[in-house]
Amino acid sequence: MLLGRSIPALATAGSCRGRRGLSTVEVGTAYERLVAATFNSLGARVERVGGAGDCGVDLRGPWTLPNSKRFYVVGQCKYYERKRIGPAIVREWEGVMSRQDYDTVGVVVASSGFTADGVKVAMSSAYPMALVTLVADNLAGDHALQSPQLHPLPLDERSATTETSATGNATGRQGIRGFIWNKAADPFIGRLVVTKKHYDVHVYDLDSPAEFTIQLLWDGKPLPEQ
Repeated sequence: MLLGRSIPALATAGSCRGRRGLSTVEVGTAYERLVAATFNSLGARVERVGGAGDCGVDLRGPWTLPNSKRFYVVGQCKYYERKRIGPAIVREWEGVMSRQDYDTVGVVVASSGFTADGVKVAMSSAYPMALVTLVADNLAGDHALQSPQLHPLPLDERSATTETSATGNATGRQGIRGFIWNKAADPFIGRLVVTKKHYDVHVYDLDSPAEFTIQLLWDGKPLPEQ
């Protein structure tokens, strides 16, 4: 599909700049790049396609799982420091999904998670859909425009709980904090197992969402298949 295209350079718009001197466009683009890098570390081959005429899609590309099942992923990225994604955005995403091919899973990725009503709409949707919480601390810091440095996506349930997927704005870490999907997505990713792994059980507060990340397993092995 869009393989082979180079990822566009970060935008340099000068409007709506925050206290660190980065525009909302620059921060949003940096987050999209982080999301793409995260999915590609799981074996996908997605690229940024955001921009004018993107029809609401920020990421697009194929994902081949270890059983050789290949499907396509389209994604929308939402970076907010505190705001969780509610049902209105999820319903808008259903409109985007209505224009996709049948072998496509739609993913909404948010830095601060989702509200309970947002999760409810996604889980009841007829379109294959996943909600991912990907924390990105200090995205607007001094090094935000450099290539994102991912922590290893390290591992207790088939899918994360609503509370886990809605958690956001942790400090000092970046990585997946929640990954859930609806019944319509089961034919594509239903065999995935989502697990939680703490960074250091001897030092950190196990109740703090800042101290764990989420890892996806297939037949007991981390993605991509080892």
